[in-house]
Amino acid sequence: MKRILIVTLLLLVSLLLAVPVTMAAASETTITLDSTPVQETFTATGDVLCESGTAETFGFHFGGGPKTGTFHLFKTLTCDDGSGTFTIGVQAKVIFGAPTDNGGWWVVSGTDDYSTLRGGGSLVGTYYEGGIIDVYTGMVAL
Repeated sequence: MKRILIVTLLLLVSLLLAVPVTMAAASETTITLDSTPVQETFTATGDVLCESGTAETFGFHFGGGPKTGTFHLFKTLTCDDGSGTFTIGVQAKVIFGAPTDNGGWWVVSGTDDYSTLRGGGSLVGTYYEGGIIDVYTGMVAL
């Protein structure tokens, strides 16, 4: 399991190092996503993404042991301003009982204004009673 995690993290780092070289007009962004069992909402900063919207999680997979694990999922973020949607992939590690998890994210696809969106970065999730706040930081470009 540890070997798979190391290989996966190395692949993510390689992807992140390659992204700035291939992207034109890349912009730093922060997506803050509040997830509860009832709804997922987000806000975003930077020059590329919309300011706010809703999110939907799908494709959740988890693996691990009694103390730690990794999870992989996708989120489709829908902009409140009608500019489109974009889907991100997420891969993260969790230590059971810890207040946070961490990992990486990357753009999978987009629609409308985000049809050519690319990029990715890192994430930190902080648990609170009834939900989690994920903060995704990185670089994106159209």
